[in-house]
Amino acid sequence: MNHLISGTKRKLSLDGLRRLAAPSLFFLAVIYYEELVLKLICFQSLTIASVLFTFLFTIPPALLLGLLCGGVPVKYGRILLPLCTVLLSLWLGAQTIYYRLFKTFLTIFSLTKMVMVAGAFGDMAVWEIVLNWFPIVLMVIPVLLSFSLRSRILFEQPHPKGLRLRWAAAAAIVQLLGIGIVLLCGSGYLSLRYIYTQAAVPELETQYFGMLTQTQMEIRRVLFGIDPDQPADGSSTSSGSSQVPGDQSGDSTSSYALHQMDIDFDQLIAQTDDEDLIQMHQWFSQREATPENEWTGAFEGKNLIWIVAEGFSTLAMDPYRTPTLWKLSHQGFVFEHFYTPLWGVSTSDGEYVTTTGLIPKSGIWSYSRSSQNYMPFALGNQFSKLGYRTMAFHDYLYDYYDRNLSHPNMGYEYVALGQGLEEEDIIPAEDLESGNMFPPSDEMMMEKIVPMFVNEDQFMVYCLTVSGHLNYSLEENAMSRRHWDEVKDLPYSDTVKCYLASQMELELAMESLMEQLEEAGKLEDTVIVLSADHYPYGLTDEEYSELLGHEVDPVFELYENTLILWSADMTEPVYVDKYCSSLDVMPTLSNLFGLEYDSRLIMGEDILSDSGGLVIFSNYSFITSHGYYNSTTDQFTCWDGSEPDYEAVADTVAEVQNRVAYSAAILDRDYYRIALDGPPREENSIFDFNFVPPWDSGSRPENNILP
Repeated sequence: MNHLISGTKRKLSLDGLRRLAAPSLFFLAVIYYEELVLKLICFQSLTIASVLFTFLFTIPPALLLGLLCGGVPVKYGRILLPLCTVLLSLWLGAQTIYYRLFKTFLTIFSLTKMVMVAGAFGDMAVWEIVLNWFPIVLMVIPVLLSFSLRSRILFEQPHPKGLRLRWAAAAAIVQLLGIGIVLLCGSGYLSLRYIYTQAAVPELETQYFGMLTQTQMEIRRVLFGIDPDQPADGSSTSSGSSQVPGDQSGDSTSSYALHQMDIDFDQLIAQTDDEDLIQMHQWFSQREATPENEWTGAFEGKNLIWIVAEGFSTLAMDPYRTPTLWKLSHQGFVFEHFYTPLWGVSTSDGEYVTTTGLIPKSGIWSYSRSSQNYMPFALGNQFSKLGYRTMAFHDYLYDYYDRNLSHPNMGYEYVALGQGLEEEDIIPAEDLESGNMFPPSDEMMMEKIVPMFVNEDQFMVYCLTVSGHLNYSLEENAMSRRHWDEVKDLPYSDTVKCYLASQMELELAMESLMEQLEEAGKLEDTVIVLSADHYPYGLTDEEYSELLGHEVDPVFELYENTLILWSADMTEPVYVDKYCSSLDVMPTLSNLFGLEYDSRLIMGEDILSDSGGLVIFSNYSFITSHGYYNSTTDQFTCWDGSEPDYEAVADTVAEVQNRVAYSAAILDRDYYRIALDGPPREENSIFDFNFVPPWDSGSRPENNILP
């Protein structure tokens, strides 16, 4: 009898095991399949580490989902199994499409703002889903299988009551095992340990550990306030770009003064027992300030019109179709290696980088978050102190991305659609009548806004355009329709021609601006600056390659662009071959206009100084005059093919980590208010939050151990 009872118990245990194992294996196959599909579509490659770690981190959620579906009565399990599959496929499929469109992943924070985004661009999102039908089909396959196989996966068996806790424990053990193995991977320039524990780079987290793990990590950071942007100590923490391999920073014997304010860091350190603030004070005090140079104050007293152009690209210019843009880009400063890296919140982050000289914090809207911070180096604030009329304009919704909060805080009178501009001011009558009103007209905006400031004695104007916005089709883009006849005979696909047509509107806007300035007698005294918020990600890599004439390198070449910096009194072009980016625009303008700022507190650098030059990308990749570092392969390649100086590369990787981390710390701690004794912060702000320190003191992290 005992033998019979024992055999019955074993049978029940085996039956319960099968009850949990079958759905767990199904979810393991589904998740792993969809993770690999996502990687292949988004990154177009797989590495051994990526395949192995993604599989390892897929096991715990598969076990838990198997427990959820197999640990309940069959009738509920057969509902839960397809429901969970649908949710998984929706999330991974949505991330795949989002990345194909924006070259970044959708963050949890952005989801909280999705009502605004969907309201503005819902129709475009639907169209993108239609265009990306192939990834959707691949993600739908597991959903269909979940419905057709659920009866075979979840069958009538006794409930596995005794196994539930052990099954959950097994999931926890595998998860801890995976984390433990990652923590042992500390070698290389940018180690897996650093990526998992500190970097907060969704692209790298997804590439190595999978989208579900990246989502879990971000949820953990949001819920518990874990800030992963951890500075790295070492030789690079005490200097700026002088550690960039192959470059030399300023000459210590230079007779030029430094862009450095009188900040008593020793006193700041003595006044606080906050270890994290102390570390910030120490790091900033040890940085090498950028020296002034022959161009310092060259534009002092002039007016400034500063434009961030939606989706602008060097390849949109042509001496015949866009003569104004061509002239401005070839007769002023000519920056031969200028880049506009793409950040997590596309246009908003592109603005933030360009106008603040700071790197956006991953996972949030940095410009929006800065709205309650003290921003003394913002050019609106700088010029308004000098008595200039400072205004900011945008030909789209005034409160989109909370610009109605951020831009006034940067020192501007802010005018946009719904706040000083009406639809009839910026939308052609025929588009208003048809209802196909997007995007509005940059030219019409310029005709409307220039009279608002052009007769001022001195003015500083910031302008964000919108006519170059995706989608690039005759059905969806009013500006593409408006200029179709000018591009229809070009030897490109219709999408590319529609993009070029949309950029024709920017040309007309610049032509109008120049004419109005000249008519008002202000052209000679006005500096024109223009750069892109980001490259035109509404084009696929294949379509962008059409314009290039060869297959584009999606890692670096895709982001190469043009910075226009022009003044009518420049008698000949000035060629600058330093590697630079949108991060460097604000300090460069501050130097040219002779403004007071502290270069130690800004992560970009004056391009015209003798600093080495460093282009930083959102995934910690970078470019210097000596070569380029690809964080996805953890390799530095010298331009001349020589062997890199590994110690110098490791120092530069640490420098990049520090600039990312301390940019986030400046934003989180409202550091300019502390360091520069700014006015008290307003209480009960909707942006108030608790800062959780991201780092511990110590030596340079082990991710910089040399191979």
